Amino acid sequence: MDEIEQQGATGGAGHDAGQRAWNGDDARLARFSGVLGEVRDPLTWGLDLEDQSLTGQADSDDPTSERFVRAYRSFTDEALEVETLRTRVPDDDVEDVVRAACTGALAAPLHADIAAPVEPAPSDADEVDRPAEGDASDFADSFQDYRSAMRALVAEVDEAPLTTGTFAVDGDDADCVRVVARETAAVYVATADRALVVTGPVDLVDRVEVVTRPVDALLSGHGRRGSGTKGTPPPADG
Repeated sequence: MDEIEQQGATGGAGHDAGQRAWNGDDARLARFSGVLGEVRDPLTWGLDLEDQSLTGQADSDDPTSERFVRAYRSFTDEALEVETLRTRVPDDDVEDVVRAACTGALAAPLHADIAAPVEPAPSDADEVDRPAEGDASDFADSFQDYRSAMRALVAEVDEAPLTTGTFAVDGDDADCVRVVARETAAVYVATADRALVVTGPVDLVDRVEVVTRPVDALLSGHGRRGSGTKGTPPPADG
């Protein structure tokens, strides 16, 4: 299985997602042993857990290939993600990782816009083989606009200054590398033997409280969100 997902955590119920049984592959998640990053008490920041997934190739030599992603959405429709990488990234590659994360966050709306729309069912049988006039040219124009917009985004993110500092995880300051473009921030944080990448609007990234929780908190549905106690397993139910 290349991707395991738990979805449906919206509509105010996202903060309870960790309390429900994990619907994916427990064995693969267990091999991603260690801790996972998350926003503590998302509703405090107006966030709802929209999705969480383990993606990428487990046997890849690229430390950024396999990652656990928690995606949040604010009540104003802003997106924030906390990604947990399998291992730390070599120092020489950190800049590429943080700039790619910022570009990806900025490009997400463009990806949605360029997606080809589903064609409506024809109202008449004889229209089945009749192509809609202008569809091909409209899509080509849209794709060219998309490519131009992507090139502009990449260029802007590449020119944005890279800064170093600290980012609080589990209440402790950890070394981080950060880039900001168009009011969107991407932060790479080195914690213990693992790394986190946090992306989203600058004001949210600067305010949210990021904590780590053991992988075990997601296995067999025993997780309880909101503890935020570093290295402490969730309390037993009951």
